[in-house]
Amino acid sequence: FGNLSVKSNLSGEFTVINAYLVRDLKRLGLWDDVMVMDLKHFDGSLRPIDRVPQDIKALYATAFEVEPAWLVEAAARRQKWIDQAQSLNIYMAGASGKKLDDTYKLAWLRGLKTTYYLRTTSATQAEKSTGRTGQLNAVSVTPTDTPMAVSAAAEPATDVKFCAIDDPGCEACQ
Repeated sequence: FGNLSVKSNLSGEFTVINAYLVRDLKRLGLWDDVMVMDLKHFDGSLRPIDRVPQDIKALYATAFEVEPAWLVEAAARRQKWIDQAQSLNIYMAGASGKKLDDTYKLAWLRGLKTTYYLRTTSATQAEKSTGRTGQLNAVSVTPTDTPMAVSAAAEPATDVKFCAIDDPGCEACQ
């Protein structure tokens, strides 16, 4: 789905990064340890990494960064030359009932015979707290000599929102 994946074998698990992306980032002088950490932190997406040029971000967009309506339109144009049918996977970040309805209605209106899987992103993400050497991810390119301020006592959260069964935006109730 993205520009990195985790492979497993008898030796253990290891991260694989899109070799073409690595080649292009090296050509631009952007490939370094910070880029590796940023790619891991952002799940293989280049979109939030400011130092990557827009044309590279567009070329290496993840499946969830491509608009589902565009996937349906492209499949509809291919369908004409396919004898039987194609199985279209739809990738949708931030799926909602309306967006699902619009996407599947568009697929039906365009004459697609089959939609195979609907893949969505998780409502929550696992915290990615440390890297290989223990430093935080999404590190800056230039090191700073200024120490970070640490608060002595943590304040209890007073704005904790509890679940209301009639709240349509509640993640736990969806």
